[in-house]
Amino acid sequence: MSPVNRRQFLASGAAGAAALAKHSSIKRVKTPLTPQYRVYDHLLNPREHPDDIHRPVRAPGWDTYGYRTRFAGGGFGVDNDQIVNVAQVIEKMKDKFGLADAFQATYNILYAENLAEAATEIKKQGAFLHDIEGYIPGCGPGGGMTQFTAPSQPLELIEAELGDHWLGMCNAEQDGRYIGQHAPQLYPSCAGPYEQYLNFHRHFEQLHDDLGNRKIMAIVTLNYGHYLLKEGLYTLIGAETAQGLPNAQLYYSFIRGAGKQYGVPWWAIESVFNRWGYKRYGGKNHNAGYPCGPTKGASLSLLKRLRYSEILYNCVLVGYEQSYFYIDTPPGEDKLSPIGVMQQASRRWVDTVGSVEQLGVMLTPVAVMLDFFSGWTFPRHLYSENIYRAWGNLPYREGGYLTHGVLNMLYPTYQDSSYYHDETGFISPAPYGDGVDCLLSDAESWLLARYPLLVIGGELTGGIEIRDKLAGYVEGGGNLVITAGSLAKLPGGLCGVQLAEAPRQFAAKTAVQAGKKRLVEDFPFLLHPLSFPVEATVAASSGSTPAVVEVTSGAGKLTVIASPFGVSGESTVKGPITSRVDEPLANPFPLLKHVRHVLDGAFRAQVLFEVGDGLSLIACRKKPGEYTLGICNNTLHEQPLK
Repeated sequence: MSPVNRRQFLASGAAGAAALAKHSSIKRVKTPLTPQYRVYDHLLNPREHPDDIHRPVRAPGWDTYGYRTRFAGGGFGVDNDQIVNVAQVIEKMKDKFGLADAFQATYNILYAENLAEAATEIKKQGAFLHDIEGYIPGCGPGGGMTQFTAPSQPLELIEAELGDHWLGMCNAEQDGRYIGQHAPQLYPSCAGPYEQYLNFHRHFEQLHDDLGNRKIMAIVTLNYGHYLLKEGLYTLIGAETAQGLPNAQLYYSFIRGAGKQYGVPWWAIESVFNRWGYKRYGGKNHNAGYPCGPTKGASLSLLKRLRYSEILYNCVLVGYEQSYFYIDTPPGEDKLSPIGVMQQASRRWVDTVGSVEQLGVMLTPVAVMLDFFSGWTFPRHLYSENIYRAWGNLPYREGGYLTHGVLNMLYPTYQDSSYYHDETGFISPAPYGDGVDCLLSDAESWLLARYPLLVIGGELTGGIEIRDKLAGYVEGGGNLVITAGSLAKLPGGLCGVQLAEAPRQFAAKTAVQAGKKRLVEDFPFLLHPLSFPVEATVAASSGSTPAVVEVTSGAGKLTVIASPFGVSGESTVKGPITSRVDEPLANPFPLLKHVRHVLDGAFRAQVLFEVGDGLSLIACRKKPGEYTLGICNNTLHEQPLK
């Protein structure tokens, strides 16, 4: 099996910037505070995770990084079995230009004769060796990438010398390669979600064995990081953003969710590529037929917005992919490119702000939970031409379209990321703020309790354990939203609500009354008749059939949507669906109007700040009453900041 070469794949195939303001200059939403407003503003500490002491690899905490975001850039080369210019690279990037203090290398340093001396120099300079890359399953030698078995002695040497400044071998982009190339070759490709998960697990078990089952850093290209971190081998999880890759906000919703579930910090790389070229300064504006130059690749605007967003996400490490310098300057006369200038400026800003506590802890009041075995991923992406697939093989079921609908409400146009020349979708407007974590159903009760709102965003496998966990979440003060299709999988229902009989069919143009709002559904839909306590509230109904029921249990509230999965009962698209550049992707099973209405109310109840329509907003809490806000205009036209 040959690997996906992203550069070849890309070849085939906005104005704004981060703004900062204290809350005093932004209008706060004047919604009365209720118990559902909870502010969890503690940084991730891997030592506090219940499984930390049992894991073969213990992830580094913020203390390793001096409680401030560190910067990655550049790497070490090998020539004639010698690692060259280690001191010079560190001096140039760290001291002379103030660009980076974390560096990477390719796998051939493991076989270099002077590895011990290089590790000693890295330690002496107080730098980090953040990953060793180049492992590609199924790839032969050549081009710096291959499948190999990492020798144990060099790994032991690096770990002994660098300690927590050594962050591990690199599992780079393998979830995307698995979904795009490996999964379709498995038989039967139509195996159910559980079997698909086992196939994924076996594939990465081999990768972990080859990399020595020691420290590993993850760079995901889709959203399968939860399955990797569960293995207990990872020091960091992150992704490249821009390029041909998914929406950064949703990317990091999954990455943060995985990190919080399994006690692993996150990091970020901003790529200078897009599907049509990449940024390079100086020299010829082409490279093996792939266009490059100052105006190619991701825009400087996008790269800047991504950088400051990812710092505000509380990434422990950030860095641009490449292109820090003009390449045609004489030796010793290095000149920073605009990429280098932006890296230098963002590092200086972080140093000026001070510790991460002084910047603030990102607030994520909303959690969206998917089933552990769902294997859901983005409707369209770089690694496959197939659309609306889970595990790379399985067409979305209704639960998958519910996931898409919920996430599209939170991050509109996320599915367009990388498909538009104007960079639509890489960062979306965030109508409820950029403050969502995506969890899997194995998330434990102590983590769920940190979120005032939990939405079951797909089809749960179900069972007594998840039922009791969700009931405990509500009784403890949480606000849970679930559809009837997942409620049906919980033995005995939840908080006194359960399905009473088979679903009823409603025709297109049927009205649903939600309070004072009358919503006429455009498409046919189903509603499950529900059994519920007499004290429950019918929040929406169609005729005599409840469409949404709310019930209080303990200190919290359960909202049950009677639709199986909140989407239309039949496809709204006639004929095949295609994915084309600069065109939207048709959605055959959109959310029902009354479902959107219910979710809109739940999401708006968690909005702490408003800045105006069409902008994205990240809120970080510094201390009671003091916040850092990151505000981005992600369009190509001016927008008002209100």
